[in-house]
Amino acid sequence: MTDKPEGAPTPKPEGVADGLYETGKSLAYARDGRTLWRLNADPKEGKPYVHPLRLPNGGVLTDLRPADHVWHRALWFSWKYINGVNYWEEDKKTGLSDGRTTLRSSTTKTGKDGSAVCEQVLEYHKPDGPVLLSERRRITFSAAAADGSYRIDWTATFTAGDTEVELDRTPLPHEPKGASHGGYAGFSARLGHNVVAGAFVNSEGGKGQEGTHGKAARWVDYTGKDGGITILDHPRNPRHPAPWYVAAGMPYFSPALLFRESLTLGAGQKVTLRYRVVVHGPSLGTGWLKDEWKQFAAE
Repeated sequence: MTDKPEGAPTPKPEGVADGLYETGKSLAYARDGRTLWRLNADPKEGKPYVHPLRLPNGGVLTDLRPADHVWHRALWFSWKYINGVNYWEEDKKTGLSDGRTTLRSSTTKTGKDGSAVCEQVLEYHKPDGPVLLSERRRITFSAAAADGSYRIDWTATFTAGDTEVELDRTPLPHEPKGASHGGYAGFSARLGHNVVAGAFVNSEGGKGQEGTHGKAARWVDYTGKDGGITILDHPRNPRHPAPWYVAAGMPYFSPALLFRESLTLGAGQKVTLRYRVVVHGPSLGTGWLKDEWKQFAAE
């Protein structure tokens, strides 16, 4: 990680021992000899991401740069269009988007229990252009619970530069130049095919892609026989409860702030987005998520 602060974990090869460790530009946590999670923050990558996310039983949840969408980065954040310029898709030859996401700094503080907090500063701009949007991001990894579950809190405050900024997405099918796949942008999870047999469910009782895609919900969960992942949308987020983008065939899901319409920030205006991710074992229903939601909403 860049700007390593005093007290950060000592670098060591992956798999040597349980606990926090660093390799290159990443911070990771190992449990039972396996990497439970790894935060990758290489400025050359531009967009930080978390991969792998591992289930309590050892199975890997996330998929990094799959062949069908090589710009998908497991658990990550990316805007789609900023003032009409694409920051999402990447040129397959160069690996670069038309709009650039630049990681300026990344620092970590760690706990003896395996928890960690990462503070990052990012900027969004055209190549060689002025900064249109800046971001201060905090990613908090909880210590793993006795059952192997763990939480990731992802908070980001975006500030427009000296000019107005429009954050937009591919239009929906009924809109001009719309597409059947329209509506995505923002915080996202791309999952691996090892959990493709799982099922989506949301806080309002919706099930499957038909019952969750484009539907407003406080949270969406995806669980297979070995466990799953939940993303919660904080009640103080703009447009809460967010409509969700769900693609069961990948699988992919996202609390899609821009699903129905773009968001414009005036010069110097700020917006804060906050999400919680819970990685868990096989769950008996969704009753436990009611308590999880209440706790998260109160914070």
